[in-house]
Amino acid sequence: MVGGTILFAGTASAMPPALTLGQLLDICASSTVAQAAAKGDGLRWRRVSDAQLADWRSRFVAYNGGSVEALGWQRGEKEGDGLLSFWTARGKNAHRACAYSVRNPGGLLDALIAHFGPPKSLDRYDFGTTATWKQGAVEISFSQVGSSAVLNIATTIGH
Repeated sequence: MVGGTILFAGTASAMPPALTLGQLLDICASSTVAQAAAKGDGLRWRRVSDAQLADWRSRFVAYNGGSVEALGWQRGEKEGDGLLSFWTARGKNAHRACAYSVRNPGGLLDALIAHFGPPKSLDRYDFGTTATWKQGAVEISFSQVGSSAVLNIATTIGH
């Protein structure tokens, strides 16, 4: 939401409310998984089960060499309705991260530019757009290909 405007609107009446930029950034700024859970559960989106995260978690641990705590929420039943995940990782690349993916992201890129300022890099191609920002230990990356977009916000943490 930018100034009260919903950025990501859905069409199904039974679907939970759309995610606002403020909600997204608030969840992504969480310092722990428990804090993110408390904030994310307020969205009224369906919580992604541990079983659904198991394969991702095992591949991540194999890559990173340390533990990872993760959780996520899905807005609707269909892929592209909105998926938000948050994790903290220990190991060689200790970090805290948040990923949001959605189809038809509306004004997400414009809202990010309004919030974070001009991106460090912004590339527009025939097939999509990428943008990145760096603010201290926080890295923000946005990519859109066709109608699908992914936003990642990662913060490096001490070992």
